[in-house]
Amino acid sequence: MNIPTLPQQKKRRGKQHSRFRAFNRVTTAVRHRFFALQNTGFLMMLSLTECSSLCLFLLSNSITPGPNNTMLSASCFNYGFKKSLPFLAGVCLGFFLLALLVGSGFNALFRLFPFLYTAMKYICVAYLLYLAWKIATSKTSNNPKNSQSFGFFQSLGLQLINPKLWLAATGIASTYLPKGYAFPDLLKAALLGLFILLPCSLLWMVFGSFLHQWMNRPLLLRIFNFTMAGLLILSLYPILK
Repeated sequence: MNIPTLPQQKKRRGKQHSRFRAFNRVTTAVRHRFFALQNTGFLMMLSLTECSSLCLFLLSNSITPGPNNTMLSASCFNYGFKKSLPFLAGVCLGFFLLALLVGSGFNALFRLFPFLYTAMKYICVAYLLYLAWKIATSKTSNNPKNSQSFGFFQSLGLQLINPKLWLAATGIASTYLPKGYAFPDLLKAALLGLFILLPCSLLWMVFGSFLHQWMNRPLLLRIFNFTMAGLLILSLYPILK
């Protein structure tokens, strides 16, 4: 293994600092935007207690390990930050669409046809097992630029068949929105979820990118991929319950 020279080490530290600065700019913009919306009445439909409860619910679902965060970290680790942005876009759009669908009553189909929920659950499990296999068998390359990452439509499809996400969206609509809410209220809650989901997802992406900088030996790359694949399989437990 080639030991990096002092200029290479300085260049690597410069890239790491620039990523940290970019991440701080994104989170600061999201935070300022959130408070601006709060001051203009965006969250006036909820009391302070209800708003705090909703934000904590969204944060706990967005920041904790799960299929999306595991996939985002593994994608950045194996393919790089830029190539993982389409997967992030699929996560965000999938959550937004699902929140609107569930809040509009689309999940009533599962009460009418329970077999649809069961079918979706096992399709999701099969798909996540396939993704875990892809992560575990990823080529341990130190140059992710030449690799093909997970795409936008793979990510979007995962969101739409993820029963855990359907249950979370149902919880938002049934527990945290006021009784008899209108579509604008649902839209506001979905946007609030995006403002919380985005920085949490970026944090996991930065985590995967930085690990790649330090785990630059084939054996360590292989260990990380097997670990991420194992975490992805463990995340199936809440889905199968």
